[in-house]
Amino acid sequence: MIKKISLYDLRLPLTVPYGNSLGVLNEFTTIIAVLTDENGNEGVGEATPAQPGYQEESPESIWEFVRKKAPIILNLDLDDAYSYIQGFKDKFPFATTTYLTALEELKGESVLRVPEKGAKFPLVGIINPPKEESLEEHIEKRIAEGYKSLKLKIGYDLEDDIQEVKRIQSIVAGRALLRLDANQAYSYDEAFRFVHSISAEGIELVEQPFKTDRWDDMQRLAKVSPLPLMLDESIFNIDDVKKTGELKCARYIKFKLMKSASALNMKKEIEMARKYNIEILIGNGVASDIGCLHETLIGVNCGVTAAGEQNGFLKPKISIFKDKIQFSQGKMVIPAGYKRELDVDVIKEYSRDSFTIEK
Repeated sequence: MIKKISLYDLRLPLTVPYGNSLGVLNEFTTIIAVLTDENGNEGVGEATPAQPGYQEESPESIWEFVRKKAPIILNLDLDDAYSYIQGFKDKFPFATTTYLTALEELKGESVLRVPEKGAKFPLVGIINPPKEESLEEHIEKRIAEGYKSLKLKIGYDLEDDIQEVKRIQSIVAGRALLRLDANQAYSYDEAFRFVHSISAEGIELVEQPFKTDRWDDMQRLAKVSPLPLMLDESIFNIDDVKKTGELKCARYIKFKLMKSASALNMKKEIEMARKYNIEILIGNGVASDIGCLHETLIGVNCGVTAAGEQNGFLKPKISIFKDKIQFSQGKMVIPAGYKRELDVDVIKEYSRDSFTIEK
């Protein structure tokens, strides 16, 4: 039974601004739910909305949702609270993630358990050089850090995108795979020209070239593209996974916890994708320690092996965990016996608003 609910609306400053074709973030807006049961056990979940245009929910709407639902689920059994919140996942996937993942922690769901021997999960490195570094210096640094996959945001200007990718290919010289993320920015003609202007050598995939509802264009492009395609923003539920498989419009799907709304939902979606022989990527670059840890545990427990994109925990200037998640040689490292513990002092310092209710 839920005996206490604490909510926090955080602003986590980033070490380097995070940008793509949708805009630039200088901080993460991270909304956290901490649920406590009658035995004093805690479960936590988060939602961190990206730039407007990625999802329909805003920081304000997420905060409003978790505030309004707190009195309703207080004193409910865990299963009853889970069923109630699950009913809102299709309309409010980000907001419901805060409660559903916190409840899954409290319920001890196996998909969120730390493996007995711990885990090391490969991550993708972001190509985003600060002003004081040249592109060459930045890429060499990323490779030296152990990354085997690197990701570049494209979708700004087609000709510039083509020339930048070619330049990066020459610098990387086969030492890492390249992921190219358009964040919905291209028209069909632009995407067609892009995929036919880039050598396939060393290109892992091109991600989300079109707006989320452009399924016909994805299907057309998939039939002629020499480069593998991946969907991200178009995938919010299991029906989207089925549609991808039936249309054969992408070789890869990237799953993100805040779109699946819960660890169990994400596991089911991964299982469905495998039925269509769709390759699996996971991970959210716009998430704090909580979401990144959860996604890594889901990936490990579901047998995902491709480099994940849950690198958001590396971007803020501070960690909200007392025992900070470790990173070594291109991998997130979760030691055996790792126990997640929130740093309450940090959370209070960076909270713009908070709310607690208990009985």
